[in-house]
Amino acid sequence: MTIHDALKNQAPATIGEPLRLQDVQGNLATRRLGKHFHYFSEIDSTNSYARQLARRGAVEGEVIVAEAQTRGRGRLGRTWESPPFLNLYCSIILGPKLPPVNAPQLTLMAAVALTETVGAFISDDAPTIKWPNDILVGGKKLAGILTESSCHADQIDFVILGIGVNLNYPVSWMSETIRGTATSIITLTQKSVSRELFFGRLIQDLDRCYGELEEAGFGVIAPRWEAGFGMRGKQVRVEWTGGVLVGTARGIDTDGALIVEDGQRKRRRIVAGDVVPVDD
Repeated sequence: MTIHDALKNQAPATIGEPLRLQDVQGNLATRRLGKHFHYFSEIDSTNSYARQLARRGAVEGEVIVAEAQTRGRGRLGRTWESPPFLNLYCSIILGPKLPPVNAPQLTLMAAVALTETVGAFISDDAPTIKWPNDILVGGKKLAGILTESSCHADQIDFVILGIGVNLNYPVSWMSETIRGTATSIITLTQKSVSRELFFGRLIQDLDRCYGELEEAGFGVIAPRWEAGFGMRGKQVRVEWTGGVLVGTARGIDTDGALIVEDGQRKRRRIVAGDVVPVDD
């Protein structure tokens, strides 16, 4: 039975059970990702451990997954709440055949794959992408992506693709610092979700999108990213290396940089920064 077949017949999961990794592995049909898993009941950060493995020569596609993280993190040093047995916290080691300048495309590729996975588990409200690395539903954060890379001048040594998803974590259980801005699948659907099915579907969607990026280029990923971009045409505030910019989000360019049009209708290209709607 494939992941897609299992998804059609899924039953509500029991909250608080350990991840049955054998159920994930048994249904995978991937080319490169998910051939080997490292499982932890608790770890400081899956990304930190993945980086250690990559430096020691780990094989591309190795996956690190933990039930809980004591130092889970997002972009810009932010903390990622990681309670045990409720959500998904994983990191995947990649060895992309891309020039370093194209490394940001991996985050955008992962956002497309993650959006497709999330969309298979919710029905009332389509997930959207907040540039460059968050997945929102109803304007609230459901999942985040943290990519960290090691590069030389002309090649990428490795990339760590870290993903955190709020699955069976009710908003009422979250800390007050994120309760107003975060959501979870159990909150959206009013039923628990099989972490095994979600994890397996995510690995397969990532494997497919990653292959498309390498084989056909970012041009095949970009339209799907643009279709999910929830900030297009909206006023945003950007904190970046050039300072603070308020303008209208227009989309992304061929390299995945965010295009923001300022008050003088001059378009700025944002490679890295923090973006929030002006209304927030």
